Amino acid sequence: MKVKDTLLNHGSFHLNNGNQIRFWEDKSIGNHILREQYPDLYNIVRKKHATVASVFSRVPLNVSFRRSLTGHLLTLWHDLVAQISHVRLNNNADVFRWNLNQAGVFTVSSMYNALISNGNVQFDKHLWKVKIPLKIKKKLWYLKRGVILTKDNLARRNWKGNKQCCFCSSDETIQHLFFDCHVAKFLWRAVQFALDLNPPHSITHLFGNWLRGVGTKLKRQLLVGASALYLAIWLSRNDVVFDKSPTKTYMQVLYRGTH
Repeated sequence: MKVKDTLLNHGSFHLNNGNQIRFWEDKSIGNHILREQYPDLYNIVRKKHATVASVFSRVPLNVSFRRSLTGHLLTLWHDLVAQISHVRLNNNADVFRWNLNQAGVFTVSSMYNALISNGNVQFDKHLWKVKIPLKIKKKLWYLKRGVILTKDNLARRNWKGNKQCCFCSSDETIQHLFFDCHVAKFLWRAVQFALDLNPPHSITHLFGNWLRGVGTKLKRQLLVGASALYLAIWLSRNDVVFDKSPTKTYMQVLYRGTH
Protein backbone atom coordinates (compact mmCIF):
# COMPACT_ATOMS: atom_id res chain seq x y z
CA MET A 1 0.00 0.00 0.00
CA LYS A 2 2.95 2.35 0.54
CA VAL A 3 3.79 2.22 -3.17
CA LYS A 4 0.19 2.32 -4.40
CA ASP A 5 0.45 5.86 -5.77
CA THR A 6 3.75 5.04 -7.49
CA LEU A 7 2.15 2.01 -9.12
CA LEU A 8 -0.89 3.96 -10.26
CA ASN A 9 1.33 6.65 -11.80
CA HIS A 10 2.66 4.01 -14.23
CA GLY A 11 -0.82 3.13 -15.46
CA SER A 12 -4.07 4.71 -16.50
CA PHE A 13 -7.75 3.90 -16.20
CA HIS A 14 -10.24 3.39 -18.99
CA LEU A 15 -13.31 5.07 -17.60
CA ASN A 16 -16.62 3.21 -17.77
CA ASN A 17 -18.94 3.33 -14.74
CA GLY A 18 -16.49 5.32 -12.59
CA ASN A 19 -17.00 3.23 -9.46
CA GLN A 20 -13.33 2.17 -9.15
CA ILE A 21 -11.70 5.45 -10.18
CA ARG A 22 -10.95 8.38 -7.88
CA PHE A 23 -11.97 11.68 -9.47
CA TRP A 24 -9.06 13.75 -8.17
CA GLU A 25 -6.33 11.18 -7.63
CA ASP A 26 -6.40 8.72 -10.56
CA LYS A 27 -5.36 9.24 -14.16
CA SER A 28 -8.55 8.69 -16.12
CA ILE A 29 -9.66 12.04 -17.55
CA GLY A 30 -7.00 13.45 -19.85
CA ASN A 31 -3.27 12.74 -19.54
CA HIS A 32 -2.78 14.13 -16.04
CA ILE A 33 -4.21 13.60 -12.58
CA LEU A 34 -6.68 16.36 -11.67
CA ARG A 35 -5.03 16.72 -8.26
CA GLU A 36 -1.83 17.76 -10.04
CA GLN A 37 -3.56 19.91 -12.65
CA TYR A 38 -5.65 21.82 -10.10
CA PRO A 39 -3.79 21.71 -6.77
CA ASP A 40 -5.50 24.85 -5.46
CA LEU A 41 -8.91 23.25 -5.91
CA TYR A 42 -7.77 19.91 -4.53
CA ASN A 43 -6.46 21.55 -1.36
CA ILE A 44 -9.91 22.88 -0.43
CA VAL A 45 -12.19 20.11 -1.72
CA ARG A 46 -14.06 18.27 1.02
CA LYS A 47 -13.98 14.70 -0.36
CA LYS A 48 -10.51 14.18 -1.80
CA HIS A 49 -11.04 10.45 -2.45
CA ALA A 50 -14.43 10.77 -4.15
CA THR A 51 -15.00 8.42 -7.09
CA VAL A 52 -15.85 9.60 -10.58
CA ALA A 53 -19.25 7.90 -10.23
CA SER A 54 -20.09 9.88 -7.10
CA VAL A 55 -18.98 13.17 -8.67
CA PHE A 56 -21.14 12.57 -11.77
CA SER A 57 -24.10 11.31 -9.73
CA ARG A 58 -25.90 14.62 -10.04
CA VAL A 59 -25.99 17.89 -11.98
CA PRO A 60 -24.23 20.16 -11.20
CA LEU A 61 -21.27 18.00 -10.23
CA ASN A 62 -21.36 16.49 -6.76
CA VAL A 63 -18.30 18.39 -5.49
CA SER A 64 -18.21 20.65 -2.44
CA PHE A 65 -15.42 22.90 -1.18
CA ARG A 66 -14.53 24.18 2.26
CA ARG A 67 -15.05 27.77 1.12
CA SER A 68 -16.74 29.66 -1.68
CA LEU A 69 -15.00 29.79 -5.05
CA THR A 70 -14.16 33.31 -6.13
CA GLY A 71 -11.64 34.93 -8.46
CA HIS A 72 -8.80 32.62 -9.45
CA LEU A 73 -10.40 29.54 -7.86
CA LEU A 74 -13.66 30.08 -9.71
CA THR A 75 -11.78 30.41 -13.00
CA LEU A 76 -9.98 27.12 -12.30
CA TRP A 77 -13.27 25.38 -11.51
CA HIS A 78 -14.87 26.55 -14.76
CA ASP A 79 -11.81 25.33 -16.64
CA LEU A 80 -12.03 21.91 -14.97
CA VAL A 81 -15.77 21.59 -15.69
CA ALA A 82 -15.18 22.46 -19.35
CA GLN A 83 -12.42 19.85 -19.57
CA ILE A 84 -14.67 17.03 -18.35
CA SER A 85 -17.89 18.12 -20.07
CA HIS A 86 -17.48 15.39 -22.70
CA VAL A 87 -17.31 12.53 -20.16
CA ARG A 88 -20.11 9.96 -20.36
CA LEU A 89 -20.36 7.01 -18.00
CA ASN A 90 -21.74 3.57 -18.88
CA ASN A 91 -22.59 0.35 -17.07
CA ASN A 92 -19.32 -1.52 -17.70
CA ALA A 93 -16.62 -1.92 -15.07
CA ASP A 94 -13.62 0.39 -15.11
CA VAL A 95 -10.39 -1.05 -16.56
CA PHE A 96 -6.84 -0.33 -15.40
CA ARG A 97 -4.13 -0.41 -18.08
CA TRP A 98 -0.45 -0.83 -17.22
CA ASN A 99 1.58 1.57 -19.38
CA LEU A 100 5.05 0.02 -19.00
CA ASN A 101 4.52 -2.80 -21.51
CA GLN A 102 2.57 -3.29 -24.72
CA ALA A 103 0.23 -5.89 -23.24
CA GLY A 104 -1.08 -3.35 -20.75
CA VAL A 105 -0.85 -5.92 -17.94
CA PHE A 106 1.10 -5.36 -14.72
CA THR A 107 4.32 -7.34 -14.22
CA VAL A 108 6.68 -7.21 -11.27
CA SER A 109 9.72 -6.93 -13.56
CA SER A 110 8.44 -3.84 -15.36
CA MET A 111 7.63 -2.12 -12.07
CA TYR A 112 11.02 -3.07 -10.63
CA ASN A 113 12.88 -1.80 -13.69
CA ALA A 114 10.98 1.48 -13.52
CA LEU A 115 11.98 1.93 -9.88
CA ILE A 116 15.59 1.03 -10.68
CA SER A 117 15.83 3.52 -13.55
CA ASN A 118 14.42 6.26 -11.32
CA GLY A 119 16.98 5.55 -8.60
CA ASN A 120 14.31 4.61 -6.06
CA VAL A 121 15.66 1.12 -5.37
CA GLN A 122 19.20 0.08 -4.62
CA PHE A 123 20.44 -2.20 -7.40
CA ASP A 124 20.84 -5.73 -5.98
CA LYS A 125 21.00 -7.64 -9.25
CA HIS A 126 24.46 -9.06 -8.58
CA LEU A 127 23.27 -10.45 -5.24
CA TRP A 128 20.27 -12.27 -6.70
CA LYS A 129 22.39 -13.83 -9.47
CA VAL A 130 24.80 -15.55 -7.08
CA LYS A 131 24.41 -19.33 -7.40
CA ILE A 132 23.34 -20.16 -3.87
CA PRO A 133 20.00 -21.37 -2.43
CA LEU A 134 17.24 -18.77 -2.50
CA LYS A 135 16.76 -18.89 1.28
CA ILE A 136 20.41 -17.85 1.72
CA LYS A 137 20.01 -15.06 -0.87
CA LYS A 138 17.13 -13.78 1.24
CA LYS A 139 19.28 -13.88 4.37
CA LEU A 140 22.01 -11.92 2.58
CA TRP A 141 19.45 -9.39 1.42
CA TYR A 142 18.25 -9.00 5.02
CA LEU A 143 21.89 -8.60 6.05
CA LYS A 144 22.43 -5.90 3.42
CA ARG A 145 19.28 -4.12 4.56
CA GLY A 146 20.47 -4.30 8.17
CA VAL A 147 17.35 -6.06 9.43
CA ILE A 148 18.55 -9.51 10.51
CA LEU A 149 17.71 -10.15 14.15
CA THR A 150 20.99 -9.49 15.87
CA LYS A 151 20.59 -8.50 19.51
CA ASP A 152 20.70 -4.76 18.83
CA ASN A 153 17.80 -5.10 16.37
CA LEU A 154 15.91 -7.24 18.89
CA ALA A 155 16.45 -4.56 21.53
CA ARG A 156 14.80 -2.03 19.23
CA ARG A 157 11.73 -4.28 19.39
CA ASN A 158 11.72 -4.06 23.20
CA TRP A 159 13.57 -7.35 23.74
CA LYS A 160 15.14 -7.30 27.23
CA GLY A 161 17.76 -10.07 26.93
CA ASN A 162 21.55 -9.98 27.24
CA LYS A 163 22.96 -7.86 24.40
CA GLN A 164 26.48 -9.32 24.56
CA CYS A 165 28.04 -11.16 21.63
CA CYS A 166 28.16 -14.91 22.22
CA PHE A 167 31.84 -14.98 21.20
CA CYS A 168 33.07 -12.06 23.32
CA SER A 169 31.92 -9.39 25.79
CA SER A 170 31.04 -6.65 23.26
CA ASP A 171 27.46 -5.78 22.36
CA GLU A 172 26.18 -7.75 19.38
CA THR A 173 25.48 -5.73 16.24
CA ILE A 174 25.68 -6.66 12.56
CA GLN A 175 28.94 -4.75 12.23
CA HIS A 176 30.45 -6.41 15.28
CA LEU A 177 29.28 -9.98 14.66
CA PHE A 178 30.36 -10.21 11.03
CA PHE A 179 33.40 -7.90 10.91
CA ASP A 180 34.74 -6.66 14.24
CA CYS A 181 34.46 -9.72 16.50
CA HIS A 182 37.69 -11.76 16.87
CA VAL A 183 35.95 -14.77 15.26
CA ALA A 184 34.94 -12.79 12.19
CA LYS A 185 38.40 -11.22 11.94
CA PHE A 186 40.00 -14.67 11.98
CA LEU A 187 37.77 -15.88 9.14
CA TRP A 188 38.45 -12.82 6.99
CA ARG A 189 42.21 -13.14 7.67
CA ALA A 190 42.00 -16.72 6.45
CA VAL A 191 40.42 -15.42 3.24
CA GLN A 192 43.17 -12.82 2.92
CA PHE A 193 45.95 -15.40 3.33
CA ALA A 194 44.33 -17.92 0.97
CA LEU A 195 43.29 -15.53 -1.82
CA ASP A 196 45.46 -12.44 -1.28
CA LEU A 197 42.24 -10.47 -1.03
CA ASN A 198 41.83 -7.63 1.44
CA PRO A 199 38.89 -8.40 3.76
CA PRO A 200 35.72 -6.28 3.73
CA HIS A 201 35.28 -3.95 6.66
CA SER A 202 31.50 -3.39 6.61
CA ILE A 203 28.27 -4.50 4.98
CA THR A 204 28.37 -1.49 2.67
CA HIS A 205 31.92 -2.38 1.63
CA LEU A 206 31.13 -6.10 1.23
CA PHE A 207 28.24 -5.48 -1.16
CA GLY A 208 29.76 -2.36 -2.69
CA ASN A 209 33.39 -1.68 -3.56
CA TRP A 210 34.99 -4.76 -2.02
CA LEU A 211 35.24 -6.64 -5.32
CA ARG A 212 35.62 -3.63 -7.60
CA GLY A 213 37.80 -4.52 -10.58
CA VAL A 214 37.14 -8.26 -10.20
CA GLY A 215 35.61 -10.03 -13.22
CA THR A 216 31.91 -10.86 -13.08
CA LYS A 217 32.37 -14.65 -12.91
CA LEU A 218 35.04 -14.50 -10.19
CA LYS A 219 33.04 -11.89 -8.31
CA ARG A 220 30.06 -14.23 -8.08
CA GLN A 221 32.30 -17.08 -6.94
CA LEU A 222 33.80 -14.90 -4.21
CA LEU A 223 30.32 -13.84 -3.10
CA VAL A 224 29.43 -17.53 -2.77
CA GLY A 225 32.41 -17.90 -0.42
CA ALA A 226 31.45 -14.78 1.52
CA SER A 227 27.91 -16.15 1.81
CA ALA A 228 29.27 -19.37 3.30
CA LEU A 229 31.30 -17.49 5.90
CA TYR A 230 28.34 -15.30 6.79
CA LEU A 231 26.13 -18.36 7.23
CA ALA A 232 28.79 -20.17 9.28
CA ILE A 233 29.04 -17.24 11.70
CA TRP A 234 25.26 -16.87 11.95
CA LEU A 235 24.53 -20.57 12.48
CA SER A 236 27.35 -20.91 15.03
CA ARG A 237 26.00 -17.90 16.87
CA ASN A 238 22.50 -19.40 16.85
CA ASP A 239 23.80 -22.71 18.24
CA VAL A 240 25.18 -20.87 21.25
CA VAL A 241 22.23 -18.51 21.74
CA PHE A 242 19.34 -20.93 21.19
CA ASP A 243 20.75 -24.42 21.78
CA LYS A 244 23.13 -23.41 24.60
CA SER A 245 25.98 -25.27 22.91
CA PRO A 246 29.59 -24.45 23.87
CA THR A 247 31.12 -21.46 22.12
CA LYS A 248 32.65 -22.52 18.81
CA THR A 249 36.36 -22.31 18.15
CA TYR A 250 37.86 -20.47 15.17
CA MET A 251 38.45 -23.71 13.31
CA GLN A 252 34.96 -25.05 13.98
CA VAL A 253 33.39 -21.95 12.43
CA LEU A 254 35.84 -21.97 9.52
CA TYR A 255 35.22 -25.68 8.87
CA ARG A 256 31.50 -25.05 8.91
CA GLY A 257 31.92 -22.36 6.27
CA THR A 258 34.09 -24.49 4.00
CA HIS A 259 31.70 -27.43 4.43
